[in-house]
Amino acid sequence: MGRDDILRAVKDAEASAEKTVKDAREQASRILSDARAAATESINTGRRETEASAQENLQTARDSASSEAKKVKKSGEGALSEVHSNADSHRDAAVALVLDAIRN
Repeated sequence: MGRDDILRAVKDAEASAEKTVKDAREQASRILSDARAAATESINTGRRETEASAQENLQTARDSASSEAKKVKKSGEGALSEVHSNADSHRDAAVALVLDAIRN
């Protein structure tokens, strides 16, 4: 093997090594880009799922509060009806009491 052949083999080896390094850098860059994209997608998916879960929890709480409010309203309406009924039955006595107080 002559000197020219050795130099050519060295140059070919250097060129091959440079190509290998270049390809490795490109592959590393692609892997990093893919990992970043996957991480971003994972974060976005997590946010969407968290938001959906929060909305579901809020709706459940609203429904529960509405149901409880209806029960309280119904109970209050019963008590209010009783107050009105008692007021009607005691109105004449109250009017008489006020008139007696004014007269005396």
